[in-house]
Amino acid sequence: MTPAVRVLALWLTPALWLEMPALILDGGPDGLWIGLALFLAPLVALGVPAPAEPERAESEASFSVMALFLVVGVLLWANLVLAGDVAAWLGAARWQGVAVTAAGAWLLTAWRGAWRVVPALLLAALLAVCVPLAELARGAGAGPLGAWERMATRATFRFPAASAWVTSGRGLDLARGQRPLVFDEEHHVTAPAGGALRTRYLDAGRVTEMEWTLSPGQSAALRPGDEIERPARLLLRFEAGKRVPGAPASGVAWAAGSARDWWGRAGLVATLLLGGAVLLGRGAATPISRRGALLLGGALVAVFFWAQGWAIYAALAAPDLFLGGVTAERLTDLRALAHGVEPWGRAFEALLPAAGLASFLASSVMLRERLGAMDRGGGGEIGHDLGLWAAVLGVAGLAGLLPVDPWWLVLLALGIATAALGPATLLRIEDSRAVTAAGLVGLAVFAALAIAAEVRGTPPGPVGAALAYPALAAWPAGAGVLWLVRRAARPRPSAASPSARSRRRSTSGS
Repeated sequence: MTPAVRVLALWLTPALWLEMPALILDGGPDGLWIGLALFLAPLVALGVPAPAEPERAESEASFSVMALFLVVGVLLWANLVLAGDVAAWLGAARWQGVAVTAAGAWLLTAWRGAWRVVPALLLAALLAVCVPLAELARGAGAGPLGAWERMATRATFRFPAASAWVTSGRGLDLARGQRPLVFDEEHHVTAPAGGALRTRYLDAGRVTEMEWTLSPGQSAALRPGDEIERPARLLLRFEAGKRVPGAPASGVAWAAGSARDWWGRAGLVATLLLGGAVLLGRGAATPISRRGALLLGGALVAVFFWAQGWAIYAALAAPDLFLGGVTAERLTDLRALAHGVEPWGRAFEALLPAAGLASFLASSVMLRERLGAMDRGGGGEIGHDLGLWAAVLGVAGLAGLLPVDPWWLVLLALGIATAALGPATLLRIEDSRAVTAAGLVGLAVFAALAIAAEVRGTPPGPVGAALAYPALAAWPAGAGVLWLVRRAARPRPSAASPSARSRRRSTSGS
């Protein structure tokens, strides 16, 4: 297996590449910025020289391994959360998606020769994502540029008649986006099974809350400006042809994006680039060749364009993706995206979930290998301890039963990598105690800012960016510790040294 394949398997974990089209749809230009940063991160990692490791102290080695172990655990957690989300969206029990994915990862990583099947897993994932994209493009009848133009000039985003939100209804608890469900026009929503619907509306300048008790099949009339409170564990059916609540006002508004938050963008890009450099470059043993670099760059370009194409074609086929905000699991539902397209049966519907499973298995193998490469003192045994991996996957699986945003977990993992290992990776120093101190300081700053963001929120500007992306401040704090240690350790000429005596003679002679 070539180094380029190792990097691709490690970086292209489902919680990352499946989130790319969701971020592009939900954020417009901001999503493209994120996709560009995800594309550049592995290339930046290639520029980080592999650490010429001397014999490091056991404390520094233990700290590095434990920090990377935490990063790996959070990444596994993010992927298992996504597996549960996909299972719940497709109608299965959440625990089934988590259990199947975790069990498959453990069985594969239990095999020491699992790295041999990583290229095959990546190839299978590639084929599984390209076939549906070609089918969606055929159904849309437009090329990538034409589809983008059609998307950007769309007047409104309305429920299609074949949408599951119109025909049979779906539970609002599954629509776990971040946007409120605010209606832009009069709309009748129906509860096929009945239940309590809580709404909020503006009356004479005051916000008023109302609870509707709906019998099975009964509808509630909502006016422009009304909002459905969430989470609402209620099966609802919307009207065909009505505007999708939470969708952009138009394609032009979507293409224009929101207000420019350059500080927030800087924090996000720094977290992705530095965290990716740490995760992919730390402990690398085999340098990548020029041909491997070209292969890696070409594959990343292909993934970037796939994410853009999938986002645009999916939105054209199913505008209801915007309901409450786009999420990754909805983009895996080919039953919704391929309506009006020639059906291929259950095999076609399972392609994207199968691609996610294949890439997660490949990523799990390489995460294990990366962790084992860091454990030089223990001979890499931490990457092959079956009991340890069973415990990690078990804990991550239990945590995955709770609906958490997988993208937030990805940013958390990369932020921890940047704070704990970023200074030692990018500013190499041989003092093992200084490396550990820098990592501990970075982690402390990261934790403090993350807690402050939860308590006080994130205002706009540089302070808000540091709170939203703590790695933006944690990495300089750790790097400052290394700089101070290096400055203190710099040898100073003594009074008896030849250079000092020569300076004294030149001074007295003048």
